[in-house]
Amino acid sequence: MVTIVNYSFDDLKNTFVSLLDNLKNSDMDLRTDIELINMFSRKARREGLLAMEQDIQLIDDPFLKNGMMYLLDGIKKDTLVSIMNDQMESAERSMEKSVNVLASMGEYAPAFGMIGTVIGLVLMLQNIQDPESLGVGLAIALITTLYGTILANMIFVPLSGKLEHLGEKQLTRKRLFKTAIISIKDEENPRIMENKLLNFLSPGERAAYLTYYDKENFDKKREDKLYNNWKDYQTMPWENLVENLAATG
Repeated sequence: MVTIVNYSFDDLKNTFVSLLDNLKNSDMDLRTDIELINMFSRKARREGLLAMEQDIQLIDDPFLKNGMMYLLDGIKKDTLVSIMNDQMESAERSMEKSVNVLASMGEYAPAFGMIGTVIGLVLMLQNIQDPESLGVGLAIALITTLYGTILANMIFVPLSGKLEHLGEKQLTRKRLFKTAIISIKDEENPRIMENKLLNFLSPGERAAYLTYYDKENFDKKREDKLYNNWKDYQTMPWENLVENLAATG
């Protein structure tokens, strides 16, 4: 209730919706995104953006889907960048508020635990002449502090940190998509675009990706299989994607 007074019921509801959504998408792999975006870029260069209209409708991520639709609509680059920046800033503000809601709950819990402790001490002092009642009051005094500490340090504060971490991953993904969309708009070579997108990967992920492609040559069959099945690959970890593409059949 104190959290709702400080924020609002909608803020509290949106916080847990955001947390669940981010936990559900926590295993997203930027290398898979790069694979699929490269595929889109190559198709756009060969056949034109209009040839991708049906594919774009099947993209799961709303930010990428909207950005690609703007490309089809022929929006000017400056307008396109402005729209994507506004969307990213809105997502960042929403994430910050959700993180703050959980952090505030982590701050309130120990305070209410102390209130329970004070109540327990009052009960003890009211019946100090009755030794049997001292145990009840002491139990209340200690258990409320325990509950407050557990809620703060084992639930709300860790969830706040988790949401902040996952939210940053989602923002990084949006920045990657923005870079890719602008690159396609500028009709850049897919290899140039790929080098830009690799900067969004962690050093370990980038090394694994580059090592794989140092050994892997362009394979028309692999490209066709990727294009025919990319809709099922959107949320697949990159290692699984590579293994699936290498499988026969």
